[in-house]
Amino acid sequence: MNNKENLFFVAKCLTLDQNPEKIVEVRDVIRNDDIDWENIVRVSSGQFVLPALYLQLKRNGLIEELPADLIEHFEEITQLNRERNQAILTQVEDVTKSLNRHNIFPVYLKGVAHLLKGLYIDPAERMIGDIDFLVPEDQMVEAAEILIEEGYKPLATYYKDAFKKTKHYPRLVNSDFIAAVEIHKEVLNPPRHIAFPGNKIAKEKELINCDQYKAFIPCIEHLIIHNVYNNQINDKASIYGNIILRQMYDISLLAINRNIIEVAKEHKYKFNTFNNYYAQSAFVFSNPKSVIYLPTWRSNLFLKRINFYVDYPIIKQTIKTIIYFYTRIIRYITLPILSIFQTHTRRLLIIRLKNPQWYRAHFRSYINFFKH
Repeated sequence: MNNKENLFFVAKCLTLDQNPEKIVEVRDVIRNDDIDWENIVRVSSGQFVLPALYLQLKRNGLIEELPADLIEHFEEITQLNRERNQAILTQVEDVTKSLNRHNIFPVYLKGVAHLLKGLYIDPAERMIGDIDFLVPEDQMVEAAEILIEEGYKPLATYYKDAFKKTKHYPRLVNSDFIAAVEIHKEVLNPPRHIAFPGNKIAKEKELINCDQYKAFIPCIEHLIIHNVYNNQINDKASIYGNIILRQMYDISLLAINRNIIEVAKEHKYKFNTFNNYYAQSAFVFSNPKSVIYLPTWRSNLFLKRINFYVDYPIIKQTIKTIIYFYTRIIRYITLPILSIFQTHTRRLLIIRLKNPQWYRAHFRSYINFFKH
């Protein structure tokens, strides 16, 4: 199997709970095709869905088809992730209690929110990086200062002049805990945050059922919206044509609880952004029952572009690099011009240009782009 077939095979396995009729098809592929399991592990690991892949195969009676050493590897990684997620939930409790003592009640986002909601059959399915939570904008800095007093350290310098243009405080880490923490006042970078403002999420949040602390998660509709925007806008998957299985897996599970087309229609000015993402998810995951979309000329064109990128990854990477440098060059040109008219932009630019740490971080962003 080539790289495209490996990716789509992993994606198909992730929908077996929803589409049990595909179990026979997957079993036949495992038995009859010469599967390079090393590449399957590489793809699923790179997409952060290896535990979910293993648990889907296990729940649907396919695990005995795998080599014994592979089963052992899958089980080990899944167990490690299960332990990590439990440690993250313990950290969530500690963070929340610290904030509650100061009348701050966080709204947890993304993977942590999904865990707290019980989205997964097995909590080990979801691989989580950071603990992200939302607070009112006038509490963002206060929340960070509370955690810093508790032993957390920011990985970058926070600039007051950047407040209007940032969505979260610099990432915080604590050697006593496993995950970094990001404190958000918005989930989208300004000025795009107007499409999905943090205060809207806060108004319709859901209380976590816990006697030990008081915290919230977004309602199911907002979890779906955040998933779409995080994939298509924050991670630029729409521009770059990237396939991010972890987020698509989440949307396929969220869609079980809410008609996602109705959510898209409620955001009519962004309908195509939603619908294209649904179409991409349905295409990659072999049309799971929950992921529905409306075929339009835009969604068809979007799918053709995605399929082209999968078939020709070198061309995709070339286009992606051109877009990356184009946006960077535009930024280098517009920022000095804006600084002439905007005081806070000018102050921030001067602070950054005087800070050696900013140059290192900026250079590292280029390295990370090409490394990825």
